[in-house]
Amino acid sequence: YVVGHNLIKAHAEAWHLYNETYRAKQGGLISITINSDWAEPRNPHNQEDNDAARRYLEFFLGWFAHPIFKNGDYNEVMKTRIRERSLAQGLSKSRLPEFTESEKQRIKGTYDYFGLNHYTSVLVYNINYPAGVMSYESDRGTGSVADRSWLNSGSFWLKVAPFGFRKLLRWIKEEYNNPPIYVTENGVSERGALDLNDTWRIHYYRNYINEALKAVTLDGVDLRGYTAWSLMDNFEWAVGFDERFGLYHVNLTDPNLPRLPKASARYYSQIVNCNGFPDP
Repeated sequence: YVVGHNLIKAHAEAWHLYNETYRAKQGGLISITINSDWAEPRNPHNQEDNDAARRYLEFFLGWFAHPIFKNGDYNEVMKTRIRERSLAQGLSKSRLPEFTESEKQRIKGTYDYFGLNHYTSVLVYNINYPAGVMSYESDRGTGSVADRSWLNSGSFWLKVAPFGFRKLLRWIKEEYNNPPIYVTENGVSERGALDLNDTWRIHYYRNYINEALKAVTLDGVDLRGYTAWSLMDNFEWAVGFDERFGLYHVNLTDPNLPRLPKASARYYSQIVNCNGFPDP
């Protein structure tokens, strides 16, 4: 929470610096990208699960979005839950730091658009953690599973659930006063032997982009741009080169690192050329 707190304040300073010093002559846009899953209640007829799904989003997306896109401060869900659990743990104040009034004014509205990274959705349910457990997960008080019908990927956490993309875009529109949105990452991974005929990635992009199209045409979401993750296979954090997200395969055993287009590269280039789905 301390790191996140400083990150939000640093973001605000960077935005103001650009706004006051560089914007007039460069005419650029500056903002923040936030990564978020969509959270669906495990049982939509259970109020606890509905509340848990809302909490999941407030702790995930809302942690950073609420101060920047709403009022300069954390959402009430986070403030209340973390304060109550902190006091129950014998602490004198909340583990979630507080912004001063001047910091709130400094943070509020430091965006030109909403940058969004999105890959997957989860089914969320309520968990009542013991008071002594001190963690982000226990503060949030949720557990999550995937629907067994959702397709797998090369990443254990990434299940294919396109419907959640549209719902998340709509949630951002309704929650944060319809900001312009740029999707800065969206894609799917693979593991194992090379297969350039990546029909599952084509399926992913077709269905996710179609849900984004529904968000624009049916829900009135102000979606300005979309970026696939990723152009080519690359180093993926803790899993290194084992999980591959690329539209182009990179042969790491060849010192020249040749790039080979996968079937999805051709499919995606058609979408880019048409600015939409190819007309058959």
